[in-house]
Parts: sequence; structure tokens; C-alpha cells
Amino acid sequence: MSSESSHSAGRDRRGFTLIELLVVVAIIAVLISLLLPAVQQAREAARRTQCKNNLMQISLALQNYMMSHEVLPPGSVNLKGPISSVEDETQYHMGWLVQILPYLEQGNAYNHVDFTKSVYATENKPVRAHTIAAFVCPSDNARGGMTVTLSNYCGIHNDFETPIDVDQNGVLFLNSSIRYEQIRDGSSNTVFVVETRLNMGSDLGWMSGTRATLRNGVVWSNRNTPNAVPAYESRVISSTTLVDPVDPVAGLEPVGGPSSVHTGGFQVGMGDGSVRFFSNNISAKVLRNLTHRADGEMVDDF
Repeated sequence: MSSESSHSAGRDRRGFTLIELLVVVAIIAVLISLLLPAVQQAREAARRTQCKNNLMQISLALQNYMMSHEVLPPGSVNLKGPISSVEDETQYHMGWLVQILPYLEQGNAYNHVDFTKSVYATENKPVRAHTIAAFVCPSDNARGGMTVTLSNYCGIHNDFETPIDVDQNGVLFLNSSIRYEQIRDGSSNTVFVVETRLNMGSDLGWMSGTRATLRNGVVWSNRNTPNAVPAYESRVISSTTLVDPVDPVAGLEPVGGPSSVHTGGFQVGMGDGSVRFFSNNISAKVLRNLTHRADGEMVDDF
């Protein structure tokens, strides 16, 4: 090979210039920025599907409990009400989620519950700290630093804001024992369980029959705001007039309604075992109708 052709081949084997390298890096960065949101959306879709599956399992467990006992479990067991969300060993506060453990293939956890003691007793601390995967929405990460395990799923005790007590309009309230025939609006038109955020009043854990596992059918204005004090929109419907807002009963803590970390709304478990996604903009009247087991009203599209 001649020296001239050798020099020519050497000139053809030059590397990237700095500008060319920067352009390539910029293109890769743009492609990554376009890809990441799609990956996040796919992950959230999978987490939301798992959340839906959790609600379905809980709803079916409630149905199986009813078939075995002919009534739904009590929302909370206590000598007297209204229920206050305070950790107090003089209060029993055994919640409804404890009762359905055998129907979720959690018989081992159920067998470790000391039903002769308060939920908050030392004997029940190991169970309170035990994680039940079906009680936790995978999208909600607000559970760090807690000594008890929380629940994202709460039973409906009433259709309007009021403390948890006896003789209410939901299906899971203080010392309740609702039979199928008492759900006169039909199980497919009655919400049994709603999704809630972990950081909005659920710090007593999944065993506690307080607002940690019970909610009502009000539209909660701060349902997507972390660590917020409960407040109610003007769309909340009064227990008597069906118009304008109703404030929590004076001197008693508010219980609150559904909440969610999912974009646009929250999921609910219906009495027939189905799971529905409700928009954050759902009509307050429709939400109240669906959380009242026997109001006799025909519900608009939801």
C-alpha cells in the first residue's frame, strides 16, 4: 500500500466531535423524558388494578361472612357510643376487618387476636402491627414510622357526617348486625366499602373500629390533601334538608368520607362484590344515596 493511501485511510477514521456527542446525549435525554411518564402510568395502572382486587376480596369476604352468619359483621364493637378515635384500653373498639379475616385466608392472624381484650391491649399489639396485604393500596406510600399497620379500606357507617354510633344508615356501624333484607335498595346499589388515604385519620390501625376503618358518604373537599384537617364542601348534603353544608356535630370529631391517591377519584366496593371507580366530582346527593342502604330513591347514573 502506498503512503498516500495510508494517510487517506487514517483521515477517514476520525472520532466524534464534542458537538456531535452533545447532540447524541441530548437526543437520549429527550427520549428518556418521553418514556418515563409512560412507564409511571403503566405502573400506576397496575397498582390501581391491585387496589381494585383488594376491594373485591374484601367485598366477597363480607358476602361470605353474611352467608355464614346471616348478618354482616359489626362495624365496631363497644359498650357505648359515639365512638371516639382515641387509643384507650378501656374501650373495646374491635373493628369489622378483624371479623372477616377467616374469609380472606387470614385465619392465622385471626387466631392471634385476643377477643377478651381491647384492640389496644398489649396482647393485641403483635396483630395490630401485622400487615394484611389486602388492606393496603399499593399506590399509597404514607405509612412510614407507624407502630401499627393501617388500612386503606373503610366500611360505610352512615350516609352523612356524624360520629360512629348505633342505628345508622350504612351497613357497618357501632354494634351493627345488618341482614340482607335490611339492604332494601339492593346490594348492587349500596356501597359497603370505600377507599381512603392512610394519612387522613387512620393512624389507629386496621383492627380499630373507629374512623381508622369506618367512614361516611360525604364529599370530602381535602380528600387528596396530605395531613389535612377534615373539611366539607358546600356540596355536602344535610341529614334533614338535603341542601347546603352540614358541619360535624359540635364537640365531636368528624369521621370523614372517601379519599384516594389515584388520579381523578376513588374506588368503592359495592354490596354485590363489584368494584366501581367514582369521580371526585360525583354528585353529593348520589354519593349519599349509594351509602344509604334503604332510602328508597332511584339513583342517577354514577
